[in-house]
Amino acid sequence: MKPFTALSALTLLVGGAHAQSSVTLYGVADAAVERIKGATSLTRLASGQQQGSRWGVRGSEDLGGGLRAVFQLEAGINITNGALGQGGLGFGRQSYVGLVGGWGGLRMGRQYSPMDDIAGVIGTKTYDVLSVVPVIGNGDYNRVNNAITYLSPNLGGTSFQVQYSQGENRPSTDASKDFAKQFSMHALHASGPLTAGVGLMRVMDADGTAAGRQPINAVMLVGAYDFGAFRLSAYVNREDKGAKDLTVYGVAGARTFGETTVSLGLAQARDVTGSASAADDDATIVTLQASHNLSKRTAIYSHLTAVSNGDNAALGFNKPALGGSSNGIQVGVRHRF
Repeated sequence: MKPFTALSALTLLVGGAHAQSSVTLYGVADAAVERIKGATSLTRLASGQQQGSRWGVRGSEDLGGGLRAVFQLEAGINITNGALGQGGLGFGRQSYVGLVGGWGGLRMGRQYSPMDDIAGVIGTKTYDVLSVVPVIGNGDYNRVNNAITYLSPNLGGTSFQVQYSQGENRPSTDASKDFAKQFSMHALHASGPLTAGVGLMRVMDADGTAAGRQPINAVMLVGAYDFGAFRLSAYVNREDKGAKDLTVYGVAGARTFGETTVSLGLAQARDVTGSASAADDDATIVTLQASHNLSKRTAIYSHLTAVSNGDNAALGFNKPALGGSSNGIQVGVRHRF
């Protein structure tokens, strides 16, 4: 990505700006033609399939003594109709302010969860496994409101994040006062060809209507090794899902040929409903993806994902029936600015 540093352009608006302050405007425009098949088939134009379409502003100010103030405001966009993403929120992807120093960083606002960062090592695109399977690390809690996050400095290739969210800020008299409150953390090591991480999350109350707490606990392990032109990755996610735990595990390999990368993945999701009475609620997921860089900022891509559901599972695209297969294929263009 080659962001546009907007300090000079903003001089007319902020004429007295500190010489060591900066503001950057950036974004992604991404759209694809896709055909999805579940209970029925549908062909459509879809936004943000390789990367979520967005625009944003981020900046920092040097406060001296190694301390900086930072902020980021990022809005999701639906390229197909110009609407805001994330349910119409003005800056639904991220909106936070914080401080950064030699001790690490502290952010306050709407942010990605530490679990989502770990999932990002494997991939969180629409056609990736951890998006097809509704895991909380890339689902309801991939972004968290009212969050305070500590980010450690890099310690020999290893970094840590710890986050607490106050949820919906419901009053203490509410029967579900802890709805959407969560605590999460991760440890991520990235040094040379090896990347490995673990993420933990506890949602205090994931229901919000029944009295008391209905908690969810989740753990995700990821690992990847880059052999040069070939990258191998593996992962496992386990979380509460009713009477049983939902478990997702898989492997993927990516091969680069010049400006083209092709990847193949295989995953298994077990006990996707969490029902003790479901005899077969497992699913097998296969992904095939290709991306070709036309420049440093622009790429064309194609994704194929196929889901084979057990008798009591219904994962995939376009609301598949229980036990039915589901698949999606798309071809798109992604441009960063």
